[in-house]
Amino acid sequence: MTNSRTISGIICLAAICVPVVIAPFRITQSLAFVHDMENRTPNAFPQVNSASNFIDSTWWASVSGAIEDRVPFREQMITLNKKINPARSGDRMSRKVERGLVIKNDHWLFFRKSITTDYGTLQETQHALESMQALVDAGGFSADLFVLVAPNKVTIYPEMLEQSSQSTFAQTLDQRQLLESWFADPGYSYRIDTWSPMRRAKANTTELVYEPAGSHYNSKGALVFAKALIDTLNPTLWDHSQIVEEWTKTEIPDIAKVTGDWDIKETNTRLQIHRSDIEIVELWDNDQPVINPNFLSINHTAKYGRKRVKNRAVSGQLIPGKTLILYDSFIEHYLLPTLAQYFEEVEFIHLGTTNATEFQDALNTHDRVIFACAERHIIRRATEFFGAP
Repeated sequence: MTNSRTISGIICLAAICVPVVIAPFRITQSLAFVHDMENRTPNAFPQVNSASNFIDSTWWASVSGAIEDRVPFREQMITLNKKINPARSGDRMSRKVERGLVIKNDHWLFFRKSITTDYGTLQETQHALESMQALVDAGGFSADLFVLVAPNKVTIYPEMLEQSSQSTFAQTLDQRQLLESWFADPGYSYRIDTWSPMRRAKANTTELVYEPAGSHYNSKGALVFAKALIDTLNPTLWDHSQIVEEWTKTEIPDIAKVTGDWDIKETNTRLQIHRSDIEIVELWDNDQPVINPNFLSINHTAKYGRKRVKNRAVSGQLIPGKTLILYDSFIEHYLLPTLAQYFEEVEFIHLGTTNATEFQDALNTHDRVIFACAERHIIRRATEFFGAP
């Protein structure tokens, strides 16, 4: 009897203690799941500023959200709920529509805004283009200015939309044609056409140039974009034999994370240019020097932070002078190591961390300024940065 009670006591004690012991590890896993799989920052616990917080429903909602993100076994509960009760967790199509996404099949996901509202009205598109040209026409700056756009995935692969979405996408045809023809006009050297080389790359290979369930091009598409830029600045520099593999990974693409389609995985190989004919002399990460940098060191700098690189030509050529590249995620996630190796001195500033005043001031403090923006943001960014600061 005593042994039986002892064993029962041990079992009860374990039942009480084990969850307490493993809870911190499960909370950490839940927070990682929110960050990596739900693709968002976990909710923080709100501060207590006064006694009135305790009767504030908004404050308690924040507490509830923070607790939900830390509940042990969050991943398992959400996954199980999706399988057991799809009507409440939302079927695939309804969740994509609710979150602003559309889909043709399980492996092609698109931003709804890229199909409908990215370009605004025809007048808004026209105004954005006129703003860019007006700044150039006004002159008064010394730098060479270049503008290029990373095409939307749906612009390159419209056939992968479901039929009803293709009809919706067709409603922005006038805006898209205006935008593309404006950049393709050979009379303006500062405008760099990226749609044409991207479509040629698509037509000339059976391999994809965009991530089917992601929001960006893949590495093959990224190098098409980079080559269009470098060829404009110096057509003798690009060398396909310098392409190297950085890594190969199987991951859940970012749009699939947003929609909760965690069973969608893509295997991608990250490609970069590695120029052995130049030497990286300095790399600065938000004004902090990186010791003994190599061509991949820039990938380990602060995300969306300011980066500055100085190179020295060993046997190859560099684009001379001081260059500023204003950029967004199409460069941040794919092309920093590649682009950093072509310039004598280059600074990268994310468009979300600067403004029209700094941009227009840079036109007099740099030898060249490159304005690189996603197609889905170009109308808003052009109006914001090229108008009066």
